[in-house]
This record gives sequence, structure tokens and C-alpha cells, in this order.
Amino acid sequence: MKEKGIINQRYTFYTVLPTRGWAPGRCRRKGTMRRLVERYQKEIDAVLAATAIGVMFLMGIWGFLSQLAEF
Repeated sequence: MKEKGIINQRYTFYTVLPTRGWAPGRCRRKGTMRRLVERYQKEIDAVLAATAIGVMFLMGIWGFLSQLAEF
């Protein structure tokens, strides 16, 4: 017998056992990493942009110092 129920805020069909118990299944939430990325997307983008700018700045200093050392 299949019944419609709400599991983790989603409508799903699950099998009801004859004893009216829940069907065996995993209770673990899926997509934990996806939820974290969606939640902190702006902060992740800001950190990546700051890292890219910092790396480019350090590469510029390295290039300047290597050119200065040749003279």
C-alpha cells in the first residue's frame, strides 16, 4: 500500500508496513554540501574574488622584483 506523506518538506510516496509503521529508510538528509553552498554563496564569491586579486597582486610584485634584480 502506498500513501502520500511529507518527508523533509517534500511530498513523497512511502510504503506503509502492515503494522502502520514507517518504511525502513535512511533518515540522513541529502545535499548538505549543496545547502551550505546555496546559503553562503555571496561569502564564497567574495573570498574567491579577494583571493584572485591577492594572487594577481603578489604575482605583480614578484615580476617587478625579478625585473629589478636583473639590473
